Amino acid sequence: MKVATDRVKRAVDPKQYQIFDLYVLKNMPARKVASTLKVNLGRVYLAKHRIGSRIKKELKSLLTKSI
Repeated sequence: MKVATDRVKRAVDPKQYQIFDLYVLKNMPARKVASTLKVNLGRVYLAKHRIGSRIKKELKSLLTKSI
């Protein structure tokens, strides 16, 4: 998981990853993330979806290569 997350982190917009990190990995409420980073709530949910999907793809790729 760490390798996949690190790879995606390097490949995406730093602001998007920061949103994902606070909301998903650090369990900060979405509204607090939005107000802290001065973005709208939709952007928080979108970052969760996009970054989460990329991490899942990366994990699948890593697991396929290790078999």
